[in-house]
Amino acid sequence: MLRWLPDRSVYSTRSGIVTYDIAIFAALGWERRAVAGALVDVAPLGPGSWEARLGDQGPCVLIETGIGAERAGRAAASAPAAGCFMTAGCAGALAPWLKAGDLVAADRVVPFDADGRPGSALPAESDGLAAWAADHGARLQVGPLAVSQEIVWSPAAKAAAGALGTVAVDMESAAVAAVAAARGVPFIGLRVVLDEAAQDLGFTTEFVDPATGEPHLGRAVATLAPRPWLWRRTLRLARQQRIAERRLAAFLASLLGPHRPPLGHPAHAAALS
Repeated sequence: MLRWLPDRSVYSTRSGIVTYDIAIFAALGWERRAVAGALVDVAPLGPGSWEARLGDQGPCVLIETGIGAERAGRAAASAPAAGCFMTAGCAGALAPWLKAGDLVAADRVVPFDADGRPGSALPAESDGLAAWAADHGARLQVGPLAVSQEIVWSPAAKAAAGALGTVAVDMESAAVAAVAAARGVPFIGLRVVLDEAAQDLGFTTEFVDPATGEPHLGRAVATLAPRPWLWRRTLRLARQQRIAERRLAAFLASLLGPHRPPLGHPAHAAALS
């Protein structure tokens, strides 16, 4: 068992025989690829799912959920038995000190309803991951993760969501954490910041598919061509996605992969710069 994984002995697993050490859920294709690149012996398991090994350790299952709580909840509910559930992917910053590429581990998950009201927090394990990061020279922020029913586009909406002290926001972790709690297994939420708290992404609603997160080329051209000042924002966001993808992949490569150098090693300097 990898030392950063939570101790399952304190949980009452209600899912029967544990088939995998961990089930990892990623909403987007690039998030799933970042996880898969850190695993070994990756092989298709079913539609949107793969099985693999954690370095020289035990088996895991990787599941691409799609965006949003409904899709993530269905994927988690149908996932095979695992000793731990983990979400990995991008988030929007709510704390003003978080920058694109910063990594965040949830110490609890706070779901917000469609009207922006917070619900009861769900537990998340962060101690093992934080200790691992400290031992390996990795920068990792720990704090409460907000989970929204829709993408949080504007700085005002981000400020409202962060008013209770949540540091970042995604759309899937609460659904996965709820299934983990129902099964009696620990949950880990690992996120990399994509957009910053003061960044307004409202213009992307006109050409980004809310189900996949992918831009529609024709609509993007129609949106940006008459408003050339938006190109700078678009290019900034694309650059931030590349940074986020690179840093998430580098972190996961050291966390999950076999015989990897620690994150402070020169081999990772380019990816983490």
